[in-house]
Amino acid sequence: MQQLTEPFAYGNSIIHSMHPGFRLACAFIFSLAGALVTDITSACCVLLAGVIYALSARLSFKLLLKRLVVINFFILFLWIFLPFSRPGTPLFNMGPFTATLEGIIYTAVITLKSNGIILAVTALIATMPVQTLGAGMQTLKFPDKLCRLLLFSWRYVHVMIMEYTRMRRAAVMRGFTPRSSARTYRTYAWLMGMLLVRSLDRAERVWQAMLCRGFTGTFHSLTAYRISRNDLALLAVTMGFIVLFIFLEFNKIEVLL
Repeated sequence: MQQLTEPFAYGNSIIHSMHPGFRLACAFIFSLAGALVTDITSACCVLLAGVIYALSARLSFKLLLKRLVVINFFILFLWIFLPFSRPGTPLFNMGPFTATLEGIIYTAVITLKSNGIILAVTALIATMPVQTLGAGMQTLKFPDKLCRLLLFSWRYVHVMIMEYTRMRRAAVMRGFTPRSSARTYRTYAWLMGMLLVRSLDRAERVWQAMLCRGFTGTFHSLTAYRISRNDLALLAVTMGFIVLFIFLEFNKIEVLL
């Protein structure tokens, strides 16, 4: 359950009060532009922009650092392989493998822009509850089925986790002890099967209850979201960052030529 909490969703920063649709759109276009940069200078700007977003959202440094550690754990594997797999100027050898300057720069670009994108997306999207995210998706005219899928998945994954915990506790009280044995695997298979059956049964009952209450396929938010100057400023800042990335990319091409 700890991984399914919303530690950044509630705060008093300027980003927390912005229009969810604008934040979702800015996160998307920033991530797209940041992922396409190939120059080390542009990647540094992506990271700097992500830090600016994180500071504006007043994110908890400790919680943010934990998330970055998880992301960079996977990026660490890139540093093990990519510097030795790209041709270029040799720097040093490790046995039969040769690390190149181009490989190290390429890996550094991936590291910098990945961390920048994670910081920006966390500041823009993780700072709103999932219900608000669903409302923001509706303002951007996302398909209603996609919005329903997001909201129902978030709402009932917690219920299914509690249901699984209850069934597993009942098995332990009846003498079940997990081991590397056929009985343990068979017991877990039965637990997963029962969880699936109960999930389908609960989904059917919830759907019937919603139809009885007049549900027509669209969620209606009680909050009326209006576009403010802060929202336009966020869009302008995001577009400014993107223009800067493009300028640095083209400037790099001109230098090479």
